[in-house]
Amino acid sequence: MIFLLAFFLDFFELAFIVVPLLGPVAEKLGIDLIWFGVLLGVNMQTSFMHPPFGFALFYLRSVAPVADYIDKVTGKLIPKITTGQIYWGAVPFVCIQIIMVALVISFPEMVTGMLDRGPKVDLNTIQIEIPMDPSGSENPYATPDELSSPGADSESSPAEEETEGDAEDAEEEDSETKAD
Repeated sequence: MIFLLAFFLDFFELAFIVVPLLGPVAEKLGIDLIWFGVLLGVNMQTSFMHPPFGFALFYLRSVAPVADYIDKVTGKLIPKITTGQIYWGAVPFVCIQIIMVALVISFPEMVTGMLDRGPKVDLNTIQIEIPMDPSGSENPYATPDELSSPGADSESSPAEEETEGDAEDAEEEDSETKAD
C-alpha cells in the first residue's frame, strides 16, 4: 500500500497521514516497529525512483541539460538528456531497491539483529570528571603563555600591547609622510 501511495504522495504526507494510521495497527499485531519503519522507508525510497511521480527523477530532470551544449573544458559537444533516458537509467536502481525490500521482508534480522546486543551500561555508575590544570590556575581556558607569565591577570596581554604600539608607529609614519 505504501509503495503505491508513494507514487502520488510525498514523504511528508505519508509520514504525517498514513504512518499514524498504520503504526498502532502494526504494534497491535506484534510487528517490531523499528523493522516496520525501515520497511516503510525502503518502500518509499523505491517508489520515489520511478514513474508516474518519481520525485527523484523530477529532481534529476531539473539539472539535466535540455539542449546540446559544448563543454567549456574539453570543447566536445555534449548531447541533451531526455526524460526517457532518465527513466530508463533509473530501472537498475529500482530493481536493486525492490530486491532490498524483499530482503528486509525475508530477513528481518538484518534490521533488528543488533538491537539487543548493544553495550549494557549502568547509568548510575557513570561519573564525569573534569581534569584541572596542573599549574593550579583557576582559569580552565588559560593559554600556556598566560599560565607561564606572572601577572597574567593584568588588563592587557602582550599581544594587545604589540598591536597598540604598531598602531601608534603607523600613525607617526603617516604624519611624517604628510609633512614631507
